Amino acid sequence: MSKRLCKLNRRDISDNLGEIHRLVTEPKYLCRSCSRSSVDKSTLCKPAAIPPASCQNKPVHEQQQCGVLAEALPQVHPAKLEKTSEKKVSNTSVLEANLIDSEMMDVVDKKAVKRAKKALKAQKKAQKKLLKVLKKSQKLARKQSKLEQKYQLAANVVEKQVVKVQPEQLH
Repeated sequence: MSKRLCKLNRRDISDNLGEIHRLVTEPKYLCRSCSRSSVDKSTLCKPAAIPPASCQNKPVHEQQQCGVLAEALPQVHPAKLEKTSEKKVSNTSVLEANLIDSEMMDVVDKKAVKRAKKALKAQKKAQKKLLKVLKKSQKLARKQSKLEQKYQLAANVVEKQVVKVQPEQLH
């Protein structure tokens, strides 16, 4: 079985069921993408190590010391850390915190610029679609007016012929 578990289809799964059972009985890795588990990380597309049960049963502050479990723990936001540290530090530390704040603002500004660019792109795309619909409706309106003129002329010709026929029928 050379494929990753994530890529297997039903037929491959039924053909290799024994090997799959062997891989999944005591999993050591979990796929971050599709949540499949396996003993071998080469069978997963985005493997992440599963921490041992001994680390999982410890209190939160001790779990941070387990390297494998560190990525699964909730992250403390840097902004909260800055607010608490600013109250305790001296003026030099406040300057350093301001530098960190400016760096955070740069990151926030970059994100805002990225969102604005994305919104502008979506707006341009919508305007392009509207312009296309407008051109199509104008084309259809021109076509309709041409057809109306054509049938108006045909109606006039028929009307003249009817007028010619009526006096002849009276005599």
